[in-house]
Amino acid sequence: MLLDFVKLVFTNTGEVMKGLYNLTVEMKCKNLVVNKYGLKQGLPTVDLLELLPGLDETIENYSFLEGTSRVTDIVLLKQLAKKFSSCRYLELGTWRGESLYNVAQVSGECYCVSFSEEDMRSAGMGESSIKVSRLFSKGLKNVTDIKANSQTYDFSKLEKSFDLVFVDADHKYEGVKIDTQTAFKLLKNENSIIVWHDFGRGLEGLNNWQVLAGALDGAPSEERRKKIYRVSNTLCGVYLNRKVDAEYPEAFVPNKTFSLSLKAEKMKA
Repeated sequence: MLLDFVKLVFTNTGEVMKGLYNLTVEMKCKNLVVNKYGLKQGLPTVDLLELLPGLDETIENYSFLEGTSRVTDIVLLKQLAKKFSSCRYLELGTWRGESLYNVAQVSGECYCVSFSEEDMRSAGMGESSIKVSRLFSKGLKNVTDIKANSQTYDFSKLEKSFDLVFVDADHKYEGVKIDTQTAFKLLKNENSIIVWHDFGRGLEGLNNWQVLAGALDGAPSEERRKKIYRVSNTLCGVYLNRKVDAEYPEAFVPNKTFSLSLKAEKMKA
């Protein structure tokens, strides 16, 4: 095995160094979460059905392709939006527009701040990725699409505050920290909610330490920080300004079942 690793270093030096760098950053962020906040297992988990009792939801325009939110992530967002009268929603970072489309169906106003096509090219994204940018959210009458970097955009231009904010732009520590600081500043009132994507690398356990560290360091106070949780059966984290039951659930042991109904149709060229 050691010999195979040495060979790999010489034959694929760039890939090996990139992998080691990413591992170094991930472990640094894990150490921050563990040592600074005492969260050896990451954040405690709130059960999806505590947030959404009697869950019964339908989503549309879902691609089942890589790079999008999971079905339960979009269900979470759509159901949370329904809790507000004429929800005002902000999405930091969108791609095909699947989550934005679904939340827009049950919201009053939606705003999206995400890279322009030029920004995407500068970031090294391929032309196929750029081609499908905003595919599902284009032309929605209640969506204001702002082509900008959420880390540098002047949000005071909007003169708006929001019921629900979805943080799903840069998933590196510093980017998540900046977007989290922005999200807290833009909350409308004490009932407003923040959802982060990719708190986990899987639907249970497997913390994404960069995103966790960025969210925790970006929270404006310890009081707010203690109200951030992972959400069961999703990749999401959530800020709720109310007391909820949260724990570290036993891995692989289900406490609920889901019923799914699938329908698909060809897209028009």
